[in-house]
Amino acid sequence: MSIVTEKGEHTEASEEINPWLTIWVQPRKTIRFMMENSKFGWVFLLVCLAGISNVLDIASNANMVDKVSTSIVVIVLTGIFIGAILGLVVWSLSSLLYWSIGKLFKGTGTLKEIMTASAWAFIPIVLSLILWIPDLQILGEGAFSAIPSAITPFEGIVVIFSAIVELVFSIWYVVILVKAIAEAHQFSAWKSVGTVFIPGFTIFFLMVFTIVILH
Repeated sequence: MSIVTEKGEHTEASEEINPWLTIWVQPRKTIRFMMENSKFGWVFLLVCLAGISNVLDIASNANMVDKVSTSIVVIVLTGIFIGAILGLVVWSLSSLLYWSIGKLFKGTGTLKEIMTASAWAFIPIVLSLILWIPDLQILGEGAFSAIPSAITPFEGIVVIFSAIVELVFSIWYVVILVKAIAEAHQFSAWKSVGTVFIPGFTIFFLMVFTIVILH
């Protein structure tokens, strides 16, 4: 059986695909294969790991060590627990939005397909967890503090390189997510941009509005 992945592009259902490799260069083809073949257990694992990665990034950007008297171990363990839960919640809500807004653009994807597609799009975010290994090894508590750690020039290069790689992963995640939703809904990437960014901007403006009201 042949599956249409993009206009003029077909792939056999039996073709084996390694999503960790092909997602970077053939996102629509990879997402179609995973929607047809992946087990939902892998989906939940990806979502939890992505949530952990995002929460650790938030803790780092918030300079958590400077605000809370605690150890780096507690921050990491708390990030793992809260990140997994928060990841599932945000994924569920965002998938619901991608599904419902996509319907306005004549999308045909089911909610399960949207949830699967958006989960596998998290691969760059999940892989960015690896970058925490050298960051924590070099910076220690400095990874969660505004006070810079004393590091050697070589360690500084490693930290800068890690930051650049994380930025690339973040940008590529957005590209993959747009392609993933487009494939799940079976419409163009332009319609997918609207489907992805409308809820994103809406949430952003609601957060800004809430902060202004609270102040």
